[in-house]
Amino acid sequence: MKKFLGILIIAGSLVACNNSSDSTENKKDSTDSAASAVKEAIDSNASAAKDAVDSSANAAKDSLNKKDSSAHK
Repeated sequence: MKKFLGILIIAGSLVACNNSSDSTENKKDSTDSAASAVKEAIDSNASAAKDAVDSSANAAKDSLNKKDSSAHK
């Protein structure tokens, strides 16, 4: 009877175990995709800021060139 009870306990503990190792891989994948999304957003914002600065610099240069060309006439 004790052997039968021992076998039932071992079988029950094996059945109770689930595939929890898969959940850590899913968490890692979701973390990687979230990190990629944040990186893309930062890159996009940096690119937009660079374009805005370049545009302002070009406008200032054009303004100075117009003043300079009109002063030489």
